[in-house]
Amino acid sequence: ETPERKGLPYEILYNGSDGLSQALRFSEFLQYRLNLGKPGRTITIDGRYALRNTLKSNTTNFSTLYTEQDAATEAVSPVLRYVSSFAPQGETDIRANFPYPEPISKSSQLSLQYRFDYENQEIEKTAYITGADYNISGLKPDVSLSSLTNSLSMEHRVGPGYRFAKGKNTVVANVYYQHSILDGMVKGENIKRQYDHVTYFLMANVAFNPQNTIRLFVSSYTQNPDVRNLQDIYDVSNAQYLSKGNPNLRSSYNHRMNLHYVRSNIEKGRTFMWMFMAQLTQDYIGQSVDFNPGNIDIDGEVYNPLQYSTYENMDGYYNLRTHVSYGFPISAIKCNLNLSAGVNYSHTPSMIDHEMNYTSTMGYDARMSLGSNISENIDFTIEWNGTFSDARQSLAKLGARNERNQYFNHTASGTLKWVFWKGFTLTAAVNYNQYIGFTNDYNEDFLICNLYLGKKLFKNQQGEVLVGVNDLLNQ
Repeated sequence: ETPERKGLPYEILYNGSDGLSQALRFSEFLQYRLNLGKPGRTITIDGRYALRNTLKSNTTNFSTLYTEQDAATEAVSPVLRYVSSFAPQGETDIRANFPYPEPISKSSQLSLQYRFDYENQEIEKTAYITGADYNISGLKPDVSLSSLTNSLSMEHRVGPGYRFAKGKNTVVANVYYQHSILDGMVKGENIKRQYDHVTYFLMANVAFNPQNTIRLFVSSYTQNPDVRNLQDIYDVSNAQYLSKGNPNLRSSYNHRMNLHYVRSNIEKGRTFMWMFMAQLTQDYIGQSVDFNPGNIDIDGEVYNPLQYSTYENMDGYYNLRTHVSYGFPISAIKCNLNLSAGVNYSHTPSMIDHEMNYTSTMGYDARMSLGSNISENIDFTIEWNGTFSDARQSLAKLGARNERNQYFNHTASGTLKWVFWKGFTLTAAVNYNQYIGFTNDYNEDFLICNLYLGKKLFKNQQGEVLVGVNDLLNQ
């Protein structure tokens, strides 16, 4: 307990849901291309339309700790608040693309591209404070917990491009001017924003010879805040964890590079691949959290939450990853072996009690897969993959429980398909999974076994009937 919350429990939270959902989804893609006579000179118009409507929403019921102060004694006591909410939503997406290429030689061309994206989303959340039975009969919606969120976003992108292609070598470069419009409403608050950016895209595929190829992607993209990030209104759905948007948020700007190198030997069946990825984000939209912020007055009602969170633009986000894999045949046992390993490092900013905090995560992964190529009647695969992760918080005190989080997860599996006497089959699958948490001394593992007997049917044994058991060991 801290002095600010002496006598108050840190968290009492019961969650449950009883859902009924009816949804409609529809999408269509159309493309029209017109050849203007000169080779390489075409007009292309393509568009995509998507509709997603949840007609009846999932009903989420939950009760959360709410604090109440007695005016006479000034004593603060916990009260359980039961809430039932409904949130049907609808979304419409329209996208169009108009590229116009103009050949300037046999192997190169200039282009002008225009792209248009439109998205409209509506979420109508209706919440009721109920009794322990969650019955809403005769109740009116609670204004502080209910909301109507309407969000309309449009984006225009226009810019020149260049393409060079000769043999297996290709270079593509594009630059775009991007204008984005956001027009939304949350709980009666109108939110309008406009964003202007310049983005780029570069792709190069270089084949030194039939065995060695390098492919490079360099690009940038933006991520605009949505209306919920920008709303200047408190979310009091959970009285212990209050949140609020930040109307001063800017778009985040991302730079990304991917590099792939592939060396293959078709005659010997060997393939080597190396991949490297780097991403840097400017004005990263991160979370700012205050623990035990004290009393917060919202429309005349006083809250004393455990946590208050909002959003801020922060610098310092980057992610690096490298990965190698090698596959080759083992002739002695007529199998193919694939080995791979990778390292990933991420650096994510956040803010805790008005101080910058950086989460540094180092991850290692490895995988081995052995697949059979013995005969048409025997097919098996043995596979193992593991991941180790080590995350550290820059604000955590040395030796504190929350200074770092380390865990190891690995899976070993095997599958067998055997066709034996007169088309009878045996199918078996074994999967072992273990999760070890070093920070919290946690260890969990389980073994799943499935076994089936079957019989091939029809001409050329194209069909099969199987009878078997899932989870043979009842794990």
